[in-house]
Amino acid sequence: MSNRKRNLTHKERNILVLNLTDEACLTDEHTDTTQWHFNHAGTLSAAYKALESAPCQIAIAIIDLPHQQVVLRAIELLSARQPRLLWLAISLDSPKNLGNLCFCFTDYFLDFHHLPIDWQRLDHTLGHLCGMAQLNEQWSKEKTTHQPRSFFFGESSVMQTLRDNLYKIAKSDETVLIGGETGTGKGLCANLIHSLSSRKNGPFITVNCGALPPTLIHSELFGHEKGAFTGADRQYIGRIERANKGTLFLDEIGDLSLELQINLLQFLEEHYIERIGGQKSTEVDCRIIFATHVNLENAVEEGKFREDLFYRINIIQIELPSLREHKQDIPLLAQDYLTKLAPPNRQFQFHQDALHAMTNYQWPGNVRELKNRIQRAIIMTESDIITEADLGIKFACSANDDPDVVDLAQHRTEIDTELLLAAIKRNNHNISAAARELNISRTTFYRLIKKCKITL
Repeated sequence: MSNRKRNLTHKERNILVLNLTDEACLTDEHTDTTQWHFNHAGTLSAAYKALESAPCQIAIAIIDLPHQQVVLRAIELLSARQPRLLWLAISLDSPKNLGNLCFCFTDYFLDFHHLPIDWQRLDHTLGHLCGMAQLNEQWSKEKTTHQPRSFFFGESSVMQTLRDNLYKIAKSDETVLIGGETGTGKGLCANLIHSLSSRKNGPFITVNCGALPPTLIHSELFGHEKGAFTGADRQYIGRIERANKGTLFLDEIGDLSLELQINLLQFLEEHYIERIGGQKSTEVDCRIIFATHVNLENAVEEGKFREDLFYRINIIQIELPSLREHKQDIPLLAQDYLTKLAPPNRQFQFHQDALHAMTNYQWPGNVRELKNRIQRAIIMTESDIITEADLGIKFACSANDDPDVVDLAQHRTEIDTELLLAAIKRNNHNISAAARELNISRTTFYRLIKKCKITL
């Protein structure tokens, strides 16, 4: 069992165990040494009573093929009464014998375990679900289901370790450096750390250092006073100051100029900022999370990044895995996105060739590309069965299966172009409606149109 100590409330410690099968489960000596309290219910009415007498946020369903439909129906009824209840499945059958259950997995469960129970992994999973339950208290249902769950979902050892590390990191207040390829979810990772931290009730402020012009980024970060420069017709509170009592996320930190790196290092050391044109220093209490897709150590050697700043921000480092590193999670991730992105009046499923193609593809754009391709398939297909052709996967890798030969920029532009054109057509050239369909702002929509060289 894990020796991790956490201060849990009774509600967080209580776990409902719904067991409508004929087999006993979670009843051996291990349950006496765990930090969790399992409330067993052998009928639906008993489960209702258990939720009333011992409120909880997490539930475990014991499931096998003979009782599959009745268990899933019971979960639907219990979830209707308590929509924020997070479900974990423990299967009494081999994964190979679960039939269609695997395809509806993400409709019901956030994670999946098999017999014999790995108690350490189960403890880690319950700890992760406890963190997700905390998120549910703070975020809307839509934000919770569309962001952290999908990007950090999976039962591979890689993702289990990542989730466990994120929880530990969130409890610290130290600076964090997130690395990883484009599309691995660095921004969502930072948001998740903030939402699990003691600063969760404070602001979460994001700055993409690579997206702001060099002439504006100093003012954007540190703010300015009225009249500080031509065009400064009012006082502007910078992003750092706005993050007071919360978290500041600086994405693409490797793109910051050497001059601004000096200013940032000074703030990290002193925790004071001075607006451009200002005469006084303002104390700011915020945690800073950095992210980069470039190797900062190489940037230091090349003279593009200050060595002292690198060592100052590299206190806690976490590397997000590429999708290629946990391909076994792709079917679950894909089904999760398919369920979340589909219109309310349609239900889709993947053809076997689509699942095979997704598992064998190299995913240079990682989870973001997976989401975009599934969204594209939903828009473009005329069937309820998503095929390899609907996903538009082109096996552009060479015979040696080297993902580096893919032109990632061109690859993403092609996907974006197809998505934009389809959304524009479906909404009769109504840009606002098309942007809403893709869940992006009008500004982002127009920026992508310009980037993809689409003529309206």
